[in-house]
Amino acid sequence: MLKNRRSGKMLKKPTIYLAIFSLSVFSTVAQDDAEFEQYLKEQQTEFQEFQDKREQEFQAFVERWREAEQAYRKEVAEKWDDAKLPDKKRWVEYSDDKSRRTIVDYENNTITVEVLDDSDDADVLNTAKAEVKRLNETSAQEAVESDPVLINAGMSVNSRSQKQPQRSESLLGRKVEAQDLSQQKVQRSGRRASVTIKMPDAAVSDRVKRVLPAAETYARQWGLPTELVIAVIHTESSFNPLARSHIPAFGLMQIVPTSAGKDITGFLHGQQRLLTPEYLFDPNRNIQAGSVYFHLLINRYFKDVRNTQSRFYMAIAAYNTGPGNVARAMTNTTSLTRASRVANQMSPKQVYEHLMTYLPASETKNYLTKVTEREAHYQKTLGL
Repeated sequence: MLKNRRSGKMLKKPTIYLAIFSLSVFSTVAQDDAEFEQYLKEQQTEFQEFQDKREQEFQAFVERWREAEQAYRKEVAEKWDDAKLPDKKRWVEYSDDKSRRTIVDYENNTITVEVLDDSDDADVLNTAKAEVKRLNETSAQEAVESDPVLINAGMSVNSRSQKQPQRSESLLGRKVEAQDLSQQKVQRSGRRASVTIKMPDAAVSDRVKRVLPAAETYARQWGLPTELVIAVIHTESSFNPLARSHIPAFGLMQIVPTSAGKDITGFLHGQQRLLTPEYLFDPNRNIQAGSVYFHLLINRYFKDVRNTQSRFYMAIAAYNTGPGNVARAMTNTTSLTRASRVANQMSPKQVYEHLMTYLPASETKNYLTKVTEREAHYQKTLGL
């Protein structure tokens, strides 16, 4: 405290000023805190609104896709009692009047041309020949641009906005010679006639070679074995560049925009975005997305699993069924932490056997078997 040098009395004014100053500072700080608190609340509200809007966008996408697919299936079913649409391993096209159906089966390496009329065998074979010639000259880009489901869903591809594949790369992977189909047998069932043509065995290896550069690039970037990426592509789509499923999932590595797509875009761009069919039908983008998701499975979801091989087994299964179901197979809970602890008490062989015993779906068990076997196959045949 200060005193007057002449009288020795206490000075009151400085004390009063200090008190006023302290109250003023406190009031200002309190006001700043309140404003900051309000700012945080507004930011949280805006973020939640953004998340809600994005979730609505995802759900609207799924509904739009399923409605378009269902509408087209109904249209096809008016003429075909077994209405088939494109799926993971088959590309299916109908003529405008729905009297002809062409199926490219990538898994069985065949082309089947079916017609609904009373044409004789020679006419059916000529139709098949014309279809094979057309397919030889049709790129994946051209096929998807005319896809009726994509068009009806309002998702038709804008070719100007997408990297164009080389026009020499047809849907078939390798040119199929169809000059002489006279030896092909025409199958008949009622008014339906069909011809099935075997594509060259080399067409399969050509499809592998087509995706290999991108697989090598993104496998290296995200710390994955190239042979694993190729094995996943083979198992997911049989190298069908226009693969799709009812979920819906799209492209070579079957990316689901509303689940894996969220993780991928959140990791790459800092916020979740909707990966469209247009985006995922591009082979390079699809392989990048699939490689990123596998990286996240290994380095985020199962990062606490110490053994690398065990971690990869769990990630392969999760790519098919989701991390939660893998955790449930390991511990009967969805806790990834507990699943990792259990895995750390096992050898890789024991982890594999445990998954094969307790995974809930036989599809996932078969998936794990196929991917691991094909990974070994491609490591050997590609010299990786």
